[in-house]
Amino acid sequence: MLKWIIVSDNHTEQGILFDVISHHDDIDVAIHLGDSEFEYHDSELSHFYRVKGNTDFYPEFPNEEIIEVNGIKAFYTHGHLYNVNRTRMPLAEQAKASGCQFAFYGHTHVAKHEHIGDVHVINPGSISQSRSNIEETYAELLIDEIEKDVKLNFYNRNHQIIDSETFSL
Repeated sequence: MLKWIIVSDNHTEQGILFDVISHHDDIDVAIHLGDSEFEYHDSELSHFYRVKGNTDFYPEFPNEEIIEVNGIKAFYTHGHLYNVNRTRMPLAEQAKASGCQFAFYGHTHVAKHEHIGDVHVINPGSISQSRSNIEETYAELLIDEIEKDVKLNFYNRNHQIIDSETFSL
């Protein structure tokens, strides 16, 4: 069983990323989807694979990345370069073209899961500034890489599950 933590958009808030990591000591993968506004080598980001958000200005941040662990493959980006406020179709198409089962994005500050063209497109929401009717969130994926079953949990800042769903890859 793999455990992935996905976080986005903490917008200069210090300590919250350390807090998330400290509550999930059995993480296999931790991804930050941008708009930390920290330097690339900031110790708080050091636990995360990371990409550049539209408010991150250090050149070390890549715009997008792909990660693969035990046959589970994900494309991740902040989302602003894919126009995710209007549609997630180009993001899903890029993930599918890259052979990924997942596409992760931030930017909108709204927690969401969509299944688009055989790709699970997931936004963990914003850990610091929600723009929806639910509170600030981050996401956890529990992936059975043998059975290809996934449990997606959205957590609040108190590390309580506020929404959960299961699906198969």
